[in-house]
Amino acid sequence: MSVELELHGRRTAWLTARLCTVLDVPRHESQDWAAAAHTHDIGKLDVPFELLARPGALTGEERCVIERHCIAGAKRLMASAGPDAEDTTTAAVAVALSHHEWWNGAGYPFGLIGTAIPLCARIVAVADVFDALTSLRSYKPAWSLEATREEIAAQRGLQFDPDCADAMEAVARRLPPDWRAAAQAWTGQSLAESARPGAQHAIPTPFASQARWS
Repeated sequence: MSVELELHGRRTAWLTARLCTVLDVPRHESQDWAAAAHTHDIGKLDVPFELLARPGALTGEERCVIERHCIAGAKRLMASAGPDAEDTTTAAVAVALSHHEWWNGAGYPFGLIGTAIPLCARIVAVADVFDALTSLRSYKPAWSLEATREEIAAQRGLQFDPDCADAMEAVARRLPPDWRAAAQAWTGQSLAESARPGAQHAIPTPFASQARWS
């Protein structure tokens, strides 16, 4: 498993917790949604690593393979789910499945629009892209904080829920210089542990430019 995949999950979770604070998400949901953010890309364990790390452009068929990580991740989490209870929710599955849906309906895998996308997934989506843009990858340089904030603002109401985009701007203005190191010290369950047989997740209930770096 890629170390960067694990660290990206931790940083996304850390950002998600802060977004939840700005958006006044109740504490118990905030904790659950941050944990769900940590495993949002777990489906990429089923994607050939050479596609994720390739520096050049992908073919349409290769992009379809990568886009399947949303459904693959939901299936992984569902396979290890325990019975739903008062202290569990469907967040982990919902986030894995829906974090690439767009507010305007142009996302995948289902093309959900607006509030049809679970709120937890809408929050994780903006945290996911913020971290991805500011990270160095084999196919792109790390964007500056200023450029990333501008991109999030440009996608407000298009890719992102406007309230979530505004919350990301509020979080970004207060980020400490060492935020990435702080985020990577997040001590929740690791991606590998979450994927192992027997790991406990809630059973889901029905709910009604996209790049591989997110």
